[in-house]
Amino acid sequence: MPSAPRHANLRRALSPGSICYVGGSFLEPAIAATRNLGFAGDVHVVNPRRQTIAGEPCLGCIGELETPPDVVFLAVNRKMTNDLVAELDDMGAGGAVCYAAGYAEIGGEGLALEQELRQRAGNLAVIGPNCYGFNNFVSGALVMATPTLGERTARGCAFIGQSGNICINVANGRRGTPLSHVISCGNQAVLDFADYIEALVDDPAVTSFALFMETLPDPAAFSRAALRALEAGKPIIVLKSGVSRKGASMAMSHTASLAGDDRFYQALFDRLNIIRVETPEDLLETAKVVSVTGVPEGLRLAVMTCSGGDSGCVADIVEPLGIELPELDQRQHDDIAGHMQAFTTIANPLDYNTSNWGRQDVLEAIFPVLLRQGVDAGLLVVDAIADTEQLPDTRSQDDGAAAAMRAFHTSVLRHGIPGVITSSLPDNTSIRLRKQFHEAGIAMTQGIRAGTLSLARTCLYGTRRRAFLSRAAPGDRALAAPVPLAGETRTLDEHEGKQVLAAAGLTIPSGECARPATAAPAAERIGYPVAVKALSPTITHKTEAGGVALDLTDHDEAARAAGAIARNTGVERLLVEAMVTGHIAEMIIGVTHDDTFGQVLVVGAGGTFVELVEDSVVLLLPLEREEVERAIGSLKVSRLLDGYRGAPPGDIEALIDAVMAVATLAATHRVGLVELDINPLLVMPRGGGVVVADCMMIVTGTET
Repeated sequence: MPSAPRHANLRRALSPGSICYVGGSFLEPAIAATRNLGFAGDVHVVNPRRQTIAGEPCLGCIGELETPPDVVFLAVNRKMTNDLVAELDDMGAGGAVCYAAGYAEIGGEGLALEQELRQRAGNLAVIGPNCYGFNNFVSGALVMATPTLGERTARGCAFIGQSGNICINVANGRRGTPLSHVISCGNQAVLDFADYIEALVDDPAVTSFALFMETLPDPAAFSRAALRALEAGKPIIVLKSGVSRKGASMAMSHTASLAGDDRFYQALFDRLNIIRVETPEDLLETAKVVSVTGVPEGLRLAVMTCSGGDSGCVADIVEPLGIELPELDQRQHDDIAGHMQAFTTIANPLDYNTSNWGRQDVLEAIFPVLLRQGVDAGLLVVDAIADTEQLPDTRSQDDGAAAAMRAFHTSVLRHGIPGVITSSLPDNTSIRLRKQFHEAGIAMTQGIRAGTLSLARTCLYGTRRRAFLSRAAPGDRALAAPVPLAGETRTLDEHEGKQVLAAAGLTIPSGECARPATAAPAAERIGYPVAVKALSPTITHKTEAGGVALDLTDHDEAARAAGAIARNTGVERLLVEAMVTGHIAEMIIGVTHDDTFGQVLVVGAGGTFVELVEDSVVLLLPLEREEVERAIGSLKVSRLLDGYRGAPPGDIEALIDAVMAVATLAATHRVGLVELDINPLLVMPRGGGVVVADCMMIVTGTET
């Protein structure tokens, strides 16, 4: 974990009063750009072979600096980079951008060099290596390898990305998203996403965080930083690349095959109320809505368009997300109808019809009516084919769009709710009008999908944030740091595993261990019907191995089944159990260990076809009961649990109890529990509890 002095140095580096560039003529454009953007601080250049670079006099070495710089851009080779990092730390500099590549990303020698860099950094805030640097558009400090076209801003989103190219393109972007910072974090050898969020979360110029994420080295630290941002009301928006699942074809348990790498990230994002998006456009448009318009109070949306097609598109986008489009009451209908042609449909979304195009006075009468039923935000879809000389009627089109936008602005101001404007197509957006409405606090997004999704996701964020902050101790949502597993692993047989689960409070069937010759007498004592299973730590999927027989109803059946199982598997130790009948659903509860995320729990529909169905949810520990209840409710199998087509409902409370018991068991044995697979867990009718029908458990040698 970075030291407090290093965090202080990072804040100093990101808002520098002095910048030092170390390198050659490659730096000229960047140095010129930071001056052109109006950076008011001191600029120094170090190059022993040049007199000046970009008009700045060159020093022979960093030791000639009169005072320690706040941040240094190191455009030198990796060996010299490591030496200079140590020298800068000794002299009390704030931070260093390490542009050099050839570190951990190439393996081998690079891994050793990155470890050396980490060790020599001391309290220096090291950004990178293998990165392009950062821009601070509030102060005008451009500490980046290439000049960018971004403009100064008073406040905006802090963009942090592991892709240098994407960071440069964002800094050069023309989508109108206000940016306070663009930070290329590279290999994150010393500082990671959590550090940058911690450094900027209290900065009043930062409205939100947009992250382009490839990997997350420390989810526990990230969760703490993300919770601070959530409490501060500064949304985190993430585009996570590399979403393919880990291959699980060789996994021993169903749990391991269900819990893919990307599902861990999604569980983390859900836990921390992080907005996840799929494209760079979505990332910037969502950041634009948050920074310009703000976060709505709820999920009720009023939509205004001039096209039935636009109205249908918006409805199709928001409905699956749970965004509400309130129906109009009769009075609203009548008040709007007076301004519409007889053949038009009056609804929400409202197509105000081309007959009203450009009629600002009419729209100023219609739009407030649509907004007055307690909606939480308004969305206007309108295209302006402006900023081009190619079409003779461009100005007319632009004026008509502007009339609708002005009417929309007047209407949302009257009702005091957030408003967002979008267009059918991304290109049909006027930069002139966008600047005008951004100054008025209305985000002008580009493209009906990206614009609508950005507003919808922001509405969801606001609703979930209020629920989160209503908890007694929201900080408890932070993850615990992973604990390395200790000792050799071993697999418990089903009987051993069930004894552990019974001690943890779960219900197991009555049963006995037996040999093939004693299985039938054991069945007589237990009572028919029974199941007979092979007991072996090496046979984890008994059905495929011919190691299980179910619904045995008499002595002869039990004896024949025991003999067949012994012949099929070569196993002489058997488990004879009472069959559990009358269950409502088969579920799975599992725990697996991940070196990065720690313990991960899976709950979902179970049974023989568990991987085929893939109806499951991944949760990170520790858990809250309400979280488990929501997770179970999100499953398709919840329809069975609720009572499907007249069937009795399942004992959902007992199922939740079982999940919480497993979570407690996992927390108690963080060092020793490698993997747990309860499948199936039989859910009985309400009041009947749940029963562990089968389980597989892997522990370390330290666990009994």
